[in-house]
Order: sequence, then structure tokens, then C-alpha cells
Amino acid sequence: MNEVNRNKSIVYMGYTATDLAIQLDVAKTIKDLPAYQQESAEMSHKVVTKLDCFKDVQYGNDEPQKLDIFPAAVDRAPILVDIHGGGWRSGSRNIRSFPASSVTKAGVMWVPIDYGLAPNYSIHQMVDHVRSAIVWLYHNVSKYGGDPSKLYVSGNSAGGHLTGCILMPDWHKNFGVPSDIIKGACAISGVYDLQALVHAEYGYNDELGMDIETAQNFSPLFHLPPTGCPLIVSYGAPEPNEFRRQSRVYYEAWKDGGFPATEIVVNGAHHFAMSRQMSDQNSALFQAVTKMIYQ
Repeated sequence: MNEVNRNKSIVYMGYTATDLAIQLDVAKTIKDLPAYQQESAEMSHKVVTKLDCFKDVQYGNDEPQKLDIFPAAVDRAPILVDIHGGGWRSGSRNIRSFPASSVTKAGVMWVPIDYGLAPNYSIHQMVDHVRSAIVWLYHNVSKYGGDPSKLYVSGNSAGGHLTGCILMPDWHKNFGVPSDIIKGACAISGVYDLQALVHAEYGYNDELGMDIETAQNFSPLFHLPPTGCPLIVSYGAPEPNEFRRQSRVYYEAWKDGGFPATEIVVNGAHHFAMSRQMSDQNSALFQAVTKMIYQ
């Protein structure tokens, strides 16, 4: 089949390869993404200069494996780990500091993390990195005022997917930690079936280089745990159809498994605006996350 006809064939969930690529190309859903990210960086810098923070803490042997710790003003505080987005090939914890002001005021430690990015790191290595960060915190966070028995995780976009990977079963024994190490999670605007990336004409998989088997192995939708913690799945009402569909399907799968699940759809929030929800104490998402932590 020639390239033109292939791109007109249905390849995934009713989409052609071209249409699927367009659905996943969220950078084109906002007028000036670099300016938006620069604004996030500036907000983060202001917070770093105002709050107590342990910067650039190494949690693994690879250079990207670093995290920042923003302590809360309570003893043995619960911890909310933040996994940044960026399509698995960009992004940084350095533009994820700004929610720390609101989160720490709520008595919760804020810990944004970095992980290796494509094409230098594979999806397997990225997942290993974020799981290693959780394990490092479990063993070390008490030194910074956190309670390792109260670990929670959130992430947006690629970080939403990686949040789901932390909830997958069977990895814990390899790290020597309990299977219930995570007490609750919030997956924001993520992709939970990575097969979509493989089938798309262009996009994230250009750098990730996954085949279908690899995509299935690291798709949270296909690897639900036997026992699930409370999970919040959130996305913006204006986001592309495929992002909304994937979030909805993941939420339904979690709920159908008999696990606690909450779905929050944010009116008027595009894909990148969703990353700012945890900085707004009045947002439904912020309130749901803090309720989950303190229930």
C-alpha cells in the first residue's frame, strides 16, 4: 500500500494515521506555547526565591535523575510528587515549582521530578526513572520532613501517562518496596494507551521509537493493579477528542475494576492550562487532590 493510501486508512479508534497525529499534536492547540512555558518558568523562579527548597537532589545514577523538595510547615507531611509533561521529549521540573506555594500552604510537600527524555532515553528507562524517584523518596523523604507512608503522585500530559505507570503492578518487588507505596494519584490529560503514538503518522514516537509490543507493555490502561488506590483523572473540556477519550476510558477502567475513581473535567482549560490547576486553591482539581490526601 502506498503512503497516500496508508494515510487514508483507519489505523486506530476510527482515525487515519494523519488524523491521529493531528489529534495528538497538542502544541498546535495553543497560540504561543513557548511564551506560555516561559511564563511558567518565571512563576516558578519567583516561588523558588521565596520558599524553602532543597534543589537538585539526586535520586539516581543517571544525570537527569534529580528532584526538588518544597517542605510543608507541618511535621511528617504527606508528599505530592509531580511528574512534568512535554511529550516524553522535553519539559523540566524547573517550570513546575510554581504550584509549591499553594500546595505547601495546604500542608503538603511538593516534589517535582525530572527524568530522562527521548531520544536519549527509552520509554522503559523513563518509567524506571520515575519509579526510582518514588522509591528514593520512600527511603529518604523523612530526612526532609515528609512521611513516607503518605506518598501521592500527580502528573500532566506525558506525566499523566507516567503517573499511570507508577500505578501498574509487579514492579515493586524489583525495588524492594510495598505494592501499596502510592496512597493516591492524579493523572491529568495523559495518554494511557501508547499504541496511539505508534499508529500516528508523526509525533512523539518519532523520538520514542516504540513498536506495538513496547507500547502495550507501558500502557497503564492494559496493566491495572489487583488493588487500586484512589485515582483522580482530569482533563480540559476543550482538549482534543483523543486526549479526552483516553482519559475517559482510563477512568472507566479504574472504576470498573472496583477502585476509587473521580473524574474532573475543567471547562475552558486547554491542554497546557491543565498543568496550572494545582496552583489554584479554588480549582476543583486542587480541592479534590487535597481532599484525597487528607480524607
